[in-house]
Parts: sequence; structure tokens; C-alpha cells
Amino acid sequence: MQLSRAVFAFRDLMMESPSTGGKHMSSTHQKTILQRHRLVVMAMLLLLAIAPNALADRIAGVTATTNMGSNFGTLLANTVNGVGLSSPSLTATHAGTIPSNSWVSSQGVLTGQITFNLGGLFSVNSFSFWNQNGGGPGGNGSTGIHGVQVLTSTDGVLFTPFVGGPSSFAQVPGNTNLPPEIFSFTAVSASYFRFEVLSNWGDTADTGFAEVGFNNAATVPEPTTILLLGTGLSGIAVKLRRRSKVQ
Repeated sequence: MQLSRAVFAFRDLMMESPSTGGKHMSSTHQKTILQRHRLVVMAMLLLLAIAPNALADRIAGVTATTNMGSNFGTLLANTVNGVGLSSPSLTATHAGTIPSNSWVSSQGVLTGQITFNLGGLFSVNSFSFWNQNGGGPGGNGSTGIHGVQVLTSTDGVLFTPFVGGPSSFAQVPGNTNLPPEIFSFTAVSASYFRFEVLSNWGDTADTGFAEVGFNNAATVPEPTTILLLGTGLSGIAVKLRRRSKVQ
């Protein structure tokens, strides 16, 4: 990888002594070499700071609406606010579903629409979904959404089916420390996502889910950017090392 090559080249450069070929360098030359070393150190720190940001970045402030009502005192807002998650990340685990950390539909309403307003236009390349689990109300995660169609919109009026989106969500019979399903796809520009709920996992009274989070692809450095940074730093390190040997 280009990042690894840059790191190794940087290490070799930093291991060089301020003297080459047994000849003592002038103080001015030593200062020049030290300045170059500092430049490379700063560049490497920048690259290392950027690399971790390739992790998922959850879109904050998402709101949700539905035509399916609610039951057991649950709130649809609980599906987008991180309640029940071990952390506010897209890879967190969810606790067993209870009324205060999930949402279920009105009794007898098993299908319908759930619309998520992202709060602006985003480039989205994945979302994490935590289904209603064994915590209830239906046993073994039977209340969870099964069949689904995902749609997107930029204006909240015209929704189009999302090619590449999931057509079903998995049943989750467990009731503690449950990871999400993560659906990745080619980035799409959207202000809204909609789930057309087609069925659940067998509960005849309610349908529900625990949480959903959308990933903002725009904040993730492009692979070509990291590649160019790695190549550039590697080239700088090699060039400075050669100059040091010549001088």
C-alpha cells in the first residue's frame, strides 16, 4: 500500500545521521536537514490524521415520519436518536428492544411507509439497520420488518426506487448486544430515504424496528486522495534522503 511505503521511506529517512560519508556537516546544513525532517513529520501526521476518518460518519439530526402510527407508548424518534445503542456509531450494538428504545406500529397496522428526512442533501453510500429484536413485543424478533422496498428523494415529493437497496431485513431473535445489518452501495445523492414496509417476521399485531443510521460518504477521503498523499510523501522522503547523501 502507498501509505505503508511512505511510512517505511519516512522511517529510513529519519534514521539517517546528520553526517554522511564520515564527513561533518556545517551547522547550516544540519539545520536544513532538520527542517526537512520536520516537514516530513508534519506531512506524515497529516496523513495519519486523515486515515482514521475513512470510518463511517453518521448523519446527525435525521427525523422520521410514518403513516403506520405507534403502539405501547413507543416513539418513531427513538429509531434515529441512538437510544439503545452502545455508542452513536454505525457499528454499535443495540440492547433488547423495549418501548423506550424502539418503535412499533399501531395494533393491526403491519405495512406502510416510514420516511427519513436527512436534514439536507447528502451523498450516502451505506446505512446501518437494527431490526426489532427478541426483546419484544413479538417473540424471537417476529415484530421486526421483513420485506421492504427502499426509495430515495431529493425534494421529499418525488421518490424513486433505490436500485441496489435491500429488499428484506433479517430477523433478530437475540435480545442483547446486537450488531446492525450494514448495507453498502454506490453513493447516491439524497435528502430523504423511505422504507415501504411490505411485511414483518410473523407478528400479527405490530411491526417495528429499533434504529437506523445513514453514512455521509462526502466526509470520507476519496481513495485516490489517500493514494496521492501516500505517493507524494513517499517521493518526498526518497528525494530528501538522496539529497542528504549527496550533500
